[in-house]
Amino acid sequence: MTSALNGKRRRHTVSAAQTPEPRGRGNESRQHRSATTEHVVYRYDPRCAPAITYHSIPHGCTGGSNTLAEARNSYRRDMAELLSVHRQELPLTVEHLEAMVVDMWVRAKMLAVHRDPSNDQMFLQTLLSQGPAQQALHARLARKTNEGYKPLVVIVEPHDTVGDVLDQTAADDTLFIIHFDAEDVLGWIVIHGPETDGGFETPCIASHAGLRTMPIGVLTQTYAARSREVRLTLNHLRDVISSSAVCTNST
Repeated sequence: MTSALNGKRRRHTVSAAQTPEPRGRGNESRQHRSATTEHVVYRYDPRCAPAITYHSIPHGCTGGSNTLAEARNSYRRDMAELLSVHRQELPLTVEHLEAMVVDMWVRAKMLAVHRDPSNDQMFLQTLLSQGPAQQALHARLARKTNEGYKPLVVIVEPHDTVGDVLDQTAADDTLFIIHFDAEDVLGWIVIHGPETDGGFETPCIASHAGLRTMPIGVLTQTYAARSREVRLTLNHLRDVISSSAVCTNST
């Protein structure tokens, strides 16, 4: 498959020779996997063929198609094959879109409406405006790019939880988590996955019982006066499902 994804992604495929697991009552492993919420990211890059590629977390299902509708259908088919379930039994899916906006790769949850209440406009307009907050952000993006990272801007709401972010983070990601902030215009923090190259001097995010339920706005405020960068350990991320099967497709 021709991939439009920047950086390495875990891939699991389902071979044609693999025998589906029986759908008996005792198949607890399949039932557990199909109950896991899956985050699937669709990336649009018109320079590549197919123009839309996808990868999912935690199962690592990847593929691509020429349209979003085809890519969504391909993902559901691939996941049903990987989990040996009917499409109606697939896990709850949270979908995200990625695209190049000006000079940044930007991700946002599908159908989410992110607004800047201070100006009664879409938050993306604020993000692309000129100002000290935007200049500081772009300077850090440029610095991380020059250091060899592949930064990705992820737009969230300040009340979204840290767990919402962690569950869409791959081990090799460098994510700029950004949201509206009433005082600073932009609230943001850089989160490095545990398998990103370099940056080992970046402090690891503190682990505690309330981390996953903490609003992301609290996390960005906590680190606003510091370096605005944290590093994750593997313990912070949901385990990527280990499988000998392959789930890579393109149409």
